[in-house]
Amino acid sequence: MYPKYMRSYKIISALSSKLKKVYKVEADSTVYILKEYERVEDAEKEMQIARQVAMTGYAPEVIEHQDNLVLYEYVEGDNFCDEFRKATMTDDVEAMELLATRLSIFLQIIYSFTDKAIKEIDFNNYVVRDGRVVGVDFLKVDEGMPYEDVASAIAFALTNSAGQYYDCYPFVYKLLSCFKLDMMDVINEVKARLKQLASRGSSNDIDIDMLADGLVGFDKKGVDWRKLI
Repeated sequence: MYPKYMRSYKIISALSSKLKKVYKVEADSTVYILKEYERVEDAEKEMQIARQVAMTGYAPEVIEHQDNLVLYEYVEGDNFCDEFRKATMTDDVEAMELLATRLSIFLQIIYSFTDKAIKEIDFNNYVVRDGRVVGVDFLKVDEGMPYEDVASAIAFALTNSAGQYYDCYPFVYKLLSCFKLDMMDVINEVKARLKQLASRGSSNDIDIDMLADGLVGFDKKGVDWRKLI
């Protein structure tokens, strides 16, 4: 697996990833993440973004690389998606708002240091370490605006809440507040993202137009969905 010019590492486990092979590996009693990309161009793209963001502490350090193989620092911490689902399961408003605040800082760091956007938010690609959200996957980072990331994060939150989708409203509105946005500013983008998720079969069976109306209604009138359903 390793070219002769890279050190050998003991594979601990294979990790889930759609666009590349990812392994948790060990060498000299230190744990790393090894990524094997389909194309050298993909390796160089993600490595470049990671290096730009790593100087802020919001991305893993690049340890070494060769061709389509890149070795990264292993980021120890709590999976953001797990923490989000735990908060929505227990209706922990304070935890949801804290997660939204931390995610907003991460997204703004990305845009400030790369002039790009994540484009497709997946909470599983973030780790909470020392009170900050650290990204561990940057392959889909591309040209874009912060509001697109906000809309993508909202769509992911709505379709991955541990309870009903409205249980994550504290997270959604805190995220909007951090970016000084109203729901109306991103609602069309949110609908587009929800439809995209539905087309992939990765969202719950929900009426997207009704959900969008509810989000806007809640924003303007404080609609309590628990009383309507």
